[in-house]
Amino acid sequence: MKTTAIALLRDTALFAALGLVVGALTVALSAAVDGAAAAFAAWPLLGWLLPVAGLATYGLYRALRVDFTWSTARVVEAVRDGEAVPLRLVPAIVIGTALTVLGGGSVGKEAAALQMAAGASGPFRRWLRPEHQGWAAPAAMAAALGAMLSAPAAGVVFSFEVLRRRPSSGGACAAPVIAAVAAWTVTEAAGVRFLPPLGETAPFGELWPEIATYLSLGPEVFDGMLGAGALVLLSALVGVAAGIVALVFCRALGAMRRGLARLGAPVFALAVGGAAVSLVLGYADVLGYGDVRAFCGTGTGLVVAALADAALPWWAFALKALLTLCTFAGGFKGGEIMPVLAIGACLGSTVGAGAVGAAAFFAACTKCPLTAAIMAVELFGIAPGVLCLPAIAAACLCSPRASLYPTTLVPSDGSPAERNAA
Repeated sequence: MKTTAIALLRDTALFAALGLVVGALTVALSAAVDGAAAAFAAWPLLGWLLPVAGLATYGLYRALRVDFTWSTARVVEAVRDGEAVPLRLVPAIVIGTALTVLGGGSVGKEAAALQMAAGASGPFRRWLRPEHQGWAAPAAMAAALGAMLSAPAAGVVFSFEVLRRRPSSGGACAAPVIAAVAAWTVTEAAGVRFLPPLGETAPFGELWPEIATYLSLGPEVFDGMLGAGALVLLSALVGVAAGIVALVFCRALGAMRRGLARLGAPVFALAVGGAAVSLVLGYADVLGYGDVRAFCGTGTGLVVAALADAALPWWAFALKALLTLCTFAGGFKGGEIMPVLAIGACLGSTVGAGAVGAAAFFAACTKCPLTAAIMAVELFGIAPGVLCLPAIAAACLCSPRASLYPTTLVPSDGSPAERNAA
């Protein structure tokens, strides 16, 4: 009994140490990407070098002997199947993501952090007891997402939901919680946050009273049940729009990847995808649309603007989606979750519902509705988070067979899950 207790304490300490390591790596990744974004903002001509950045990333992966096909989707599948994720992926994805952002690619940090964390979990896996080794990678992923988004509870839920794995025991639940809290403590101490403190956001701003007045109903009607029902209805409609856009986005990404794969070696896809983004940015300068560069990178600024009811153009979500599609279809390295949140926030901002759009589009693209709901509460507050629920449900219903992660798709015929966007 004493030996078992000591072993349990040892494994608990290892999960806490894993969280601390992931937190430190998350801080390093955030610093590298933020530095690259600042350089791109200072020297806009770097946008013409995105194809060069992609080729440099490919060379880096070759030099580190890391398979260039490693992506977040492949990492999630490897974790689900119990396969090892190489430790060498850690420096590769950190530098690769920074190079992509340096050239103006539309990628984020958090899914890159998932890859990094899964790779870093390898040594800890070997030190754990055999019955606990399978918990290491999911715990590291929970720590990475929770720390990067400042949403540790969402990170824990995501580690189960994205793998479609039920907790096998109390220990399987405790491991990601311990790691996530440890990593979140590190990033909070370092001041790394996805969004600045927002307090309770106003999901629909002043839009509803204006619509009520226009319909001659009077703003006071929204103080009662009719007002609550109207807000729920609008939330659901935003979810429908998010689900349809997510379906198109995931299908387009899969089609573009398959098309560029026919070119042969990854360097050709990198060249085409990078050139497409560079041309969009270049012509934006020529035509006087320099603010298009605000749609590059992680998209955090777009999310903040959408939540603050800033005057974003109605086509903001489409431009961010286009840049993201070209970047990822070309094979550039980085995370997809932050751009997804930015696309959703821009979509929702057209009706003053940036928070609702972000949560709904994330749920539709990942098929992780529980994670989306908890993340909405952690990021936006309780009331806005609750109002996101109808949108999350509607978005998932409108895009049942589309996901960025094949592990979240349930096969309809007993065959392996579709890989339409992997």
